[in-house]
Amino acid sequence: MNKLALTTALSLALAATFAQAAEIVPVNFDDPGEGYNDPTPALPVGGNPGTTIGEQRLIVAQFAADLWGSVLQSDVPVFVGAQFNPLGANVLGSAGATFVFRNFPGAGVANTWYSSALADALAGEDLQPGFIDINSQFSSDFTFYLGLDGNTPAGQVNFLDVVMHEFGHGLGFQNFENEAAGTFLSGIPDIYSTFTFDNSTGKRWTQMTVAERQASALNFGKVIFDGPSAVAGAALTLGPRTAFRVVAPLAIAGDLEFGTASFGPAATPSNFAGMVVLASPANGCNTLDNPAAIAGNIAIIDRGTCAFALKAANAQAAGASAVIIANNTTANPPPGLGGSDPTIAIPTVSVTQADGALLKGALPGVQVGLVVDPSKLQGADDAGRPRLFMPNPVQPGSSGSHYDSAMLPNALMEPAINATLFSAFNIDITPNLLHDTGWSLNNGNAKIGDCDTTIDVVDAAGIIVGANVQATSNLCLSKASNRGSYQSCMDNYKDGLLAAGLITGKQGGKMMSCAAKLGK
Repeated sequence: MNKLALTTALSLALAATFAQAAEIVPVNFDDPGEGYNDPTPALPVGGNPGTTIGEQRLIVAQFAADLWGSVLQSDVPVFVGAQFNPLGANVLGSAGATFVFRNFPGAGVANTWYSSALADALAGEDLQPGFIDINSQFSSDFTFYLGLDGNTPAGQVNFLDVVMHEFGHGLGFQNFENEAAGTFLSGIPDIYSTFTFDNSTGKRWTQMTVAERQASALNFGKVIFDGPSAVAGAALTLGPRTAFRVVAPLAIAGDLEFGTASFGPAATPSNFAGMVVLASPANGCNTLDNPAAIAGNIAIIDRGTCAFALKAANAQAAGASAVIIANNTTANPPPGLGGSDPTIAIPTVSVTQADGALLKGALPGVQVGLVVDPSKLQGADDAGRPRLFMPNPVQPGSSGSHYDSAMLPNALMEPAINATLFSAFNIDITPNLLHDTGWSLNNGNAKIGDCDTTIDVVDAAGIIVGANVQATSNLCLSKASNRGSYQSCMDNYKDGLLAAGLITGKQGGKMMSCAAKLGK
């Protein structure tokens, strides 16, 4: 057996809770008075009964650990180092395996790195006793919503979604490749990369030369994960593809990648179609001086100098039906367009610098529109295989080890946390990918103690109602002063599940029957 340490730390042990479930143990590394130990008083919020900021953070971390532990199977505890630190602008959190192993008993592929938690699960033993398997950090610079119900207030970020995302990386949703250099860790491939496939070359990363991997890491939109479970999950999870289509002239006709805006209405086939006209001035930062040409058409405007929303507002004032903003750098994918302006009533999208030049070079006579193709999936290739995030230039820590940001509905393991996520109940295609790399999933029913609730832990589309039942049972039990208060907690929870249509009345009755047996 070979191993390689990525980071190291001491850990503690706890007893397993559910048969078959993996036991995931957050280990608090914060100093007294900060992070998970922050004593600032807090009112219980969104199903989180903690009374200090630190306690609420710990409850969220443990809830995430219980969710993942319910979904995955392992006889070996997974220890996760957990702490809060300043992580820099726009970084919510980070996590990864502390060790990687190869050629251990139970390894599915020889001479291939596996993350510590997965290697332990496959080997059936702790391959590095006394050390954590995953190191996680979360930003002390952000105001996180610490509820467990997904009702995140405006201006905050859902901490449970962030923790679920980062724990997902540590459990194996990551490669061990330097994308900028094209090199594997110590020259040895990893199990994640055995499923990383480039449609342009027809090769997996494990079949490529260093130079080919280096080029593939910049091949946005053309690199996919081809594990059979992830492909099956994509078909159940992703919506129909919406394409930005150039209709005319025929010389440049075809589909282009596009980014969306946080202001104005969403671009749809019904509100984004027509002829393209170049704005004047090209940056759109002042009143447009060609309103007669712009009126009723789609204005194309260059990025730079002023805010995206101002450009859209100026185009709208000139009578534009929609806006295209062309990037001013060679970066790919097309940027998301931030900002806000409640007066904007026309849709805005972005395209790359190269595609912007393509459109402008074919003017006049360029006709575009958004087209929904129900035969293809949003965020997958034409064969239905989920795309991986491969921006140009490389984004260390993000490139390769995420699903593509083009996915809709948005996925947990995209490179940015999206407000539409609800990881307490839905982790989409994430367990599918982990299953492809070697994890066994708990496809049975949720249990309270040894009692079967008849509620699926996780289904083929990543819905984890049963996992939530087990995590909530743990939480209610940890805070209950007696059996009656535990059952009251579970009864209130059951009513919420019924109201949301997540379980049937029969399942609710069985769940409460199981709760009544706990502690007898």
